[in-house]
Amino acid sequence: MKQLVVGVGDGGATRDPDAVLVTYALGSCVAVMMHDSAAGVAGMVHYMLPEAPREEAQAAARPWMYADTGIGELLRLVQQQGADKRRLTIYAAGGAQVMNDNSMFNIGKRNCLALRKALWKYGLVAHAEETGGTTARTVRMEAASGRVWLHAPGGEPREMQRRASSAGMARQGG
Repeated sequence: MKQLVVGVGDGGATRDPDAVLVTYALGSCVAVMMHDSAAGVAGMVHYMLPEAPREEAQAAARPWMYADTGIGELLRLVQQQGADKRRLTIYAAGGAQVMNDNSMFNIGKRNCLALRKALWKYGLVAHAEETGGTTARTVRMEAASGRVWLHAPGGEPREMQRRASSAGMARQGG
């Protein structure tokens, strides 16, 4: 297996069935993973902040860094590689409050809210999600199968389970 590391404020997609997308130490950051099994496409974004700056040049220079631009960029990239939006399985992890429970910035919570807002904007819903809490996570997605594995410090890796309801289906339109 080839490990493709997605760094903080970065993203990417692949059609390589031997690839595993991985991002480390998700604290308040959020990783969004998209997979289309029919097209054999997998992608991931690791965003840091909920909203891009109002200055378009700054936002355009680092689109992966923000939920509102990074999720759209990921969707564009996986579709460019052959994914169909209607077939995407979407996973999300991160958004923890790892520094201090009384933080006035609440970046983890704001990143989780931005996740839902951005997915709604693009007519998407997460099929599996592990967000919030106080623990950092490492996440891996197998490109071939779309299986996602979470690993928290001191714990064993475990597979994220997809919800078994129609609530996870992509919204029509958008």
